[in-house]
Amino acid sequence: MPRIITLTPNPALDYAVHADFVEPNRKIRCRDPQTHPGGGGINVARAASRLGAHALAVFTAGGVYGDALIKAIASENVPMRMIPIAGNTRLAFHVSNHRDDDEYRFNLPGAELSEAERNQFFDAVREETDPGDYVVASGSLPPSAPEDFWAEIAKIVKQKKARFVLDSISGLDAALAEGVYMLRQNEFEYPALSGKTLKWPQEIKDFAQQIVADGKTEAMVISHGADGSIIATKDGLDFAPSYKVRASSAVGAGDSFVGGLLTALARGDSNEDALKLGMAAAGATRMSEGTALFKTSDVTNLFENGTPQ
Repeated sequence: MPRIITLTPNPALDYAVHADFVEPNRKIRCRDPQTHPGGGGINVARAASRLGAHALAVFTAGGVYGDALIKAIASENVPMRMIPIAGNTRLAFHVSNHRDDDEYRFNLPGAELSEAERNQFFDAVREETDPGDYVVASGSLPPSAPEDFWAEIAKIVKQKKARFVLDSISGLDAALAEGVYMLRQNEFEYPALSGKTLKWPQEIKDFAQQIVADGKTEAMVISHGADGSIIATKDGLDFAPSYKVRASSAVGAGDSFVGGLLTALARGDSNEDALKLGMAAAGATRMSEGTALFKTSDVTNLFENGTPQ
């Protein structure tokens, strides 16, 4: 089974609390604090590991929050390779507002990476990647990172005869010019590539198939919220609907989708079943509170029965 190697150069320590209300100029008393690892790639690795994949999280860490992030990942038994940095890992703060049944999400800026730290990150990818692996670039880039950051990763992955999966809007054009195996976009991201908002489903299906036909990627994945998700390849197009669940939080749902999708592909499942597992993982994460990811039993129930238990 190929390994799923996730890359997170700008991770976060996720901190979530509950509040009865949120109003300006008021003292907001919070309760039930929870801390989880954060950052797109780290969440993809967490999700894939829970679903039985061979995963590795490659990420940077520095400062007090960096130490807490390392401990949080270790507590979930997710294999990791940490790149130490001089700066401080960022904090992401989430507040569930019970009165209005909504959520506030605050993301602090991450640390800049020195040229030496960037090179250490690239070296880690080069050393860890084997032919056939899925190497996933996910989440934001650190402040002042060069636009060709993901393109450099894409070049390394191609040289190692592995498959580069881009789940980020940062450095998109340079990465596509270098070449990616799979590009994943959500309903808010794809318009930057298409130039406009497209109608679901036909215009988006046509767009995804055209991206593949133009040689920009071998697989184009678009997740469209409650409408479901599609994947276009040279062999055609597959679709999976979303699952109706009682949503508690959207944090990590997209990353869980990618983790489920790649776990299924890594074990040889069809594109349709891979989309289905991705949607089940996303739905199960939406059922979880705060910054927590899914319970594996919830993913299984959604995938096999179509409804949560």
